[in-house]
Amino acid sequence: MFLLTKLLMLITSLAGGGAERVASELSLNLSPSIDRQIVTLTDEVSYPSNKPPLSLGIEFRKPLALSFVYAFLRGVFEYKKLLREHKPEYSLSFLTLDNFINIVSNYGNRNTKTVISVHIALSMKFRNSLKDKIAKIIVKKLYNKADLVIAVSEGVRNELIKDFKINPDKVKVLYNPVDVNKIKYLSREVVQDEKWFSENIPIIINVGRLAKQKGQWHLIRAFSKVREQINCRLVIRGNGELKPYLQNLVDELHLTKDVIFLEWKDNPFKYISKATVFASSSLWEALPYALTETMACGCPIISTNCKYGPQEILGNNEYGILVPPMDGKTYTGVDPLTAEEISLAESIIKLLKCENLRSVYSAKSLERASEFELIKCIEKYEKCLYEI
Repeated sequence: MFLLTKLLMLITSLAGGGAERVASELSLNLSPSIDRQIVTLTDEVSYPSNKPPLSLGIEFRKPLALSFVYAFLRGVFEYKKLLREHKPEYSLSFLTLDNFINIVSNYGNRNTKTVISVHIALSMKFRNSLKDKIAKIIVKKLYNKADLVIAVSEGVRNELIKDFKINPDKVKVLYNPVDVNKIKYLSREVVQDEKWFSENIPIIINVGRLAKQKGQWHLIRAFSKVREQINCRLVIRGNGELKPYLQNLVDELHLTKDVIFLEWKDNPFKYISKATVFASSSLWEALPYALTETMACGCPIISTNCKYGPQEILGNNEYGILVPPMDGKTYTGVDPLTAEEISLAESIIKLLKCENLRSVYSAKSLERASEFELIKCIEKYEKCLYEI
């Protein structure tokens, strides 16, 4: 009788960002020889999975510090029960709290391999608050107890080894999988809800949460310089807490007729594929899905060379244009542009003015996207699991 390999995958929820998408893709696409089950801390679900997730029913409430402690203790108690019940060969977790719960719940269990993954730049997540300092100490203490630590980029791997003293032999780089064929299919959908995309005017697009990490105010300020030279438009697609500030900045710069904010919807690729340039102004990343998925749309990319990920994806300007990272300071519309914002503006102008260069980067984007193709990345995940 053929025995399936059992895998439990622990994640806070199946709603949200890149890590949640990876969990979803793994659950849907791992080999049939792997019996996998997603376990969530909360009941939130927006991404599909191979079977209904098992929820631990944990609710996060304020104050967050106490909520974090409660979620950790409750998570360990509940997840231990699931480990005893399911007896998996592997237990894979995705986010920081999930990793803590996974390691502690599975500590001393020789029958289940503990696999954790890091989808963020921890140095940027853990800053100066007491909670952050404690979390950083816990990472250093706990992560070496895992059997395998998956980093989503070489930059994240190097940070784990250098700053968090994780055993280099335990840290492997596995890129986030991208369903290139699905994205190409979705990118062909007609845009009917925004007339800008049917007009013969260049469009610069940015897709991402309206939050400090994404630095969209730098892009808006850079766009003001671009607009002085070229009749073009900026589309920012996403939701987030910085929307009022960004809208006010657009007003201050007298760009209300040239900048539009689109709400987050199910298919961003139909917009990206019809844009002239994709511009990322992120202050930090780990391995930005926005860039790898944009490549699958064949859209030329300009990105800040922030840590981590953009340089690994774009190379030395081989697959897209890298500009210096922004300073992350907030500005008004009357403040002069920084040198970095000017560099971003000049690169956008260069790309908008040169159709041949755009064609080259469009082809290069599609070429590079194949390196992150879903099946290729899934196979690497399976190989790493079996090699533990």
